[in-house]
Amino acid sequence: MPPKDKKEKPKEKPAGWNFDPIEGILALLFLLAILGSLIPAVIGYITSGEISFFGFKLSGIFDFFKSNVQFFKSLGFTLAGVAALCTFVFTKKADAIWREEKAKVYPENIKAFSQSNAPTENPMTTRWEKIIKLSESPNQSDWRLSIIEADIILDELLRTLHLPGETMGDKLKAVEKSDFTTIELAWEAHKARNMIAHEGQNFLINQREIRRIISLYEAVFKEFFLI
Repeated sequence: MPPKDKKEKPKEKPAGWNFDPIEGILALLFLLAILGSLIPAVIGYITSGEISFFGFKLSGIFDFFKSNVQFFKSLGFTLAGVAALCTFVFTKKADAIWREEKAKVYPENIKAFSQSNAPTENPMTTRWEKIIKLSESPNQSDWRLSIIEADIILDELLRTLHLPGETMGDKLKAVEKSDFTTIELAWEAHKARNMIAHEGQNFLINQREIRRIISLYEAVFKEFFLI
């Protein structure tokens, strides 16, 4: 069983500028309002015939574009389609590169934890199914045991990742969120385990909450393909 952790709190992130979607929308609307007031004036000035460029009046160029609106619409849709296709292809390639880089960060032996074509041949799958059965048991002691067993798997995962620290709390604090996207879920689940393990029968909990905590562990294990 993992050792008792003391004052396990995630590292506080340094204060800095965070993008606020509402502020972004307001800034965009403000910019559009400015453009909306300027564009008609600019177009009117161009079509007035008073501007020339190397002997060509810009009003003539504007008339050319105006008379070929359908062509430029088709061209715009074509370019948009090409851009969307390129975005899809590059996103797929970027995802493949990200997976390759993530595989380099963690030891190769993490694969031994997980993948198997036949679920019945995967020891981790068998362990997880046992945990699920415990969480669905009518016996409250089985509920607590399911959380403790799930936390043991989390501890094994952290050890496999060779994170620094003696306790699970130390290892969780050493995690880089970019390499462990479910770290907050791992923290929440592990804290619940500590309360259950340390307070025993004095810690009141219902089966619905047990299942929610198990789902936190499940999300973590799925990120690393353990189950």
